[in-house]
Amino acid sequence: METNVLLSKIVANPQETTWAQAYSTLNLFIVLSLRSQNSQMSIVTEGKELFEKIQKEYFSLDEKGLSSIKKSVENAISDLEPEKEVSIVLSTVTQNFLYIVIASGGAVILKRNGKVGTIAAGEEGKTVAFSGELKPDDIVILETGDFSKKIPIKKLTQVIDNLEVSEISENLAPIIHEESQGTEAAIILQYKNIKKIEEEGAVKEDIASNQEEGEEQKQVMSIGAKIRLPKISFPINFEGATKKKALILAIVFLGILLLGSIFFERSRQEQAKRAQILSEIIEPNQKGYDEAVALISLNKGLALEEFEEIKRTLEGKRSILQEGTKERKNLDEFIGKVESKIGELNQGATLSNRKLIFNEEVDLVGFRQDSLFVVKAQGGEISLISTDGKVQKSAKSDNKNIESLASDSNSIYLLGDSGITKTDKKSGKTTAIVKDAQELVSLDTFGSNLYGLNAKTKTVDKYAGGSSGRSDYFKADVTLNNPVSMAIDSSIWILDSGKVRKFTKGTEETFSISGLTKPISENSKIFTGLDYENVYTLDKDTNRIISISKSGEVKNQYVSKELSNASSFSVDESRKKIYVVISGKLYSFDL
Repeated sequence: METNVLLSKIVANPQETTWAQAYSTLNLFIVLSLRSQNSQMSIVTEGKELFEKIQKEYFSLDEKGLSSIKKSVENAISDLEPEKEVSIVLSTVTQNFLYIVIASGGAVILKRNGKVGTIAAGEEGKTVAFSGELKPDDIVILETGDFSKKIPIKKLTQVIDNLEVSEISENLAPIIHEESQGTEAAIILQYKNIKKIEEEGAVKEDIASNQEEGEEQKQVMSIGAKIRLPKISFPINFEGATKKKALILAIVFLGILLLGSIFFERSRQEQAKRAQILSEIIEPNQKGYDEAVALISLNKGLALEEFEEIKRTLEGKRSILQEGTKERKNLDEFIGKVESKIGELNQGATLSNRKLIFNEEVDLVGFRQDSLFVVKAQGGEISLISTDGKVQKSAKSDNKNIESLASDSNSIYLLGDSGITKTDKKSGKTTAIVKDAQELVSLDTFGSNLYGLNAKTKTVDKYAGGSSGRSDYFKADVTLNNPVSMAIDSSIWILDSGKVRKFTKGTEETFSISGLTKPISENSKIFTGLDYENVYTLDKDTNRIISISKSGEVKNQYVSKELSNASSFSVDESRKKIYVVISGKLYSFDL
């Protein structure tokens, strides 16, 4: 006997520390809730990861018996942290038997012949399993622990009395959403039988003929559905036909009608099945899509991850729906909507108002206290220029192969083969102040002091008064991994293995970035200033300059393919300009 299951779902909206899900596909049904007070990631992400583990464990089973299903749930939650509160009810229908596995809290309610009772209940901290035979028109309700607490069985009995599955969920939903904890979820199932087509001999024929009009009307019953056929005009003249021929023609015609009705009903059932599969694919992912949209204003990076995960899930299920069907087209349209969001988040702002400022070959650009200058790396030549590129003063540092630069109101500091040199902006005179500086990778100044980022000792060297006397900036044990760039306001900002780290008075402060659509590459550069509102990073691996507030929020991303050839950058925040050396030329862009 074939089976059919009608269902509806109720899921509370997620909150900061709670999340719930109701999932169904073919003959698998899962309700799940998660509560986490202390977490390094969002509760939505944690919940989805747990849900994916359950799916992976279940669908990897070769034989889906009760004991193996129970084991799959136990495997999925085996590494769950003790402080996480979980409630899982997993159920599957095999022929006319219902298998149930409950992890921790949760319950399964059965309504049969007007009576309602609990047939399975979870035990805190344990995974338990149940099975039983289903009967036609049984209504089964899978509930998370907090759902069953909010709507006890006595109240549930009153709500579901003599109602259809969809009506039950409509009546329960307002109760759940009122003062919701975010952990309430339920699936309401109704078990049905679908009778197979009876043999042709059992089909009753009812032919009413009208010789005057030559019309007939029939009704054929098949697979539990009544099909009304329109009146059909017969082109055959029965007057001159023998009774035998007329009977044969009538039988043939009935056979054609019967086959047509069978074909029509099968097509209707296949379409209904495809629609159900599409609903099971779209419904949970639509909820995830809505949650990801809401996340955009809070954390663009996390929202992007959610959209990309939804896309992967949907594309993995495309093959379930046959190409060319209406349902496949609807699924592809939904995937397109998700891809559009991914494109929006990845794009960012485009660098605008591009201007060539300095047309001579240069490698590095610096800006500090309204002073803009460029440096040729190979020979160490310095040119102080106006914001429109006119050379105001030139100097030779006699330092070669420059790797980094810094400046204050009076001097320009270069890091190269001769160590660190100091060039006076007015006189152009150059002095070698630190000879042994091969381990440094980045320079910057604050007040009268010069600082160097030491890649070998993984520390910051402080040169008080810009002299050669070195001291350690860090006051506590600090571990740097792969520091590549440094910028200073009243704090020191270091790019270390793709992370932005903040240090104030020699001690690290907690700093995290929200809204990144992609991680910062390891060989990026960082820039800021004392009166700047933001910290800026040049990430040429991803063709972008990122503007990050000093509280950690991504303010903007400036994207251009040209940035893949950038070697140096500086920002004039007051004039809203970005200066970038691209392929040996200095350009400006609007901030």
